[in-house]
Amino acid sequence: MKYKFLFIIATILLLSGCSITIGDPPNKNNHNKSSQSKNNNNNKSESAPKIDILSQDFSDHYMNENHVTGYKGMMKTMNKENIESKFGQEEDVRNFLGREGHVYGSFMVMYYLSEGRPVEQFSVVPTDHVTYKEFIDFHGEPAQDLRTGQGHSFVIYNNTPNNGYQIAVYTNGNDDNDNIQYIMQYPDDFEFVNSSENQNTVITRDNVFDAVEAFEGIDKVDTDETVWKEPEKQGDKFGFSYTSKEGELLGSYNVSEDGYVESFDEKGKKIRAGYINLNN
Repeated sequence: MKYKFLFIIATILLLSGCSITIGDPPNKNNHNKSSQSKNNNNNKSESAPKIDILSQDFSDHYMNENHVTGYKGMMKTMNKENIESKFGQEEDVRNFLGREGHVYGSFMVMYYLSEGRPVEQFSVVPTDHVTYKEFIDFHGEPAQDLRTGQGHSFVIYNNTPNNGYQIAVYTNGNDDNDNIQYIMQYPDDFEFVNSSENQNTVITRDNVFDAVEAFEGIDKVDTDETVWKEPEKQGDKFGFSYTSKEGELLGSYNVSEDGYVESFDEKGKKIRAGYINLNN
């Protein structure tokens, strides 16, 4: 009886030991995938902010605070790699003071000399369409109204002198129903100029080839060796190609009314792009 009892105990222990190994062993790969997923989530860029320029928060913490060097995570010390690591890829390219403005959420930035250098300027762009009248109804009248009929029209908010900053609000004209284009802060000792000589170019069918010459920096519109096709307009953009005398496609251009020029090779691959000003 004693041996039977010991045999039963040994059998139970043996089966208990076996039960430990029954089933799949811990999956090391699953553990690695979980860790990798956590790391990916930690490294994921945050969304660029969407800023309501008709909000009390914007009034209190932008219109009435100094943010010349940075705002809501955007800093002038950042380059393109820093910005896209933080906010993701750019969403659009627009005219920013006559140069390329790269849009991230409600921020638009201008890179200094190259994308590897720090941001030269940054501005706030509205999330939705906001007219000039809507803006001044909310934030009050500006200190200076420098709006013109075309080009970079703007007004200045600087109601508290010597506070270290002033704010320029840019529109696309001098009508109260024109939309706000972007808003940016300058040091309070910055001097603004907005005369007819400094207005941006408005591209028409008559000067579209002049825009290409200005963009390339040479007299490229040469009819001795090249055939330039008649520009076709779609929306606010003129598009045209050019060929050799034998009819071989050499390339093409898109020129927007605001002076933004894009050049493409014979395969349609973009070569470069930028803003020009025929009034300079």
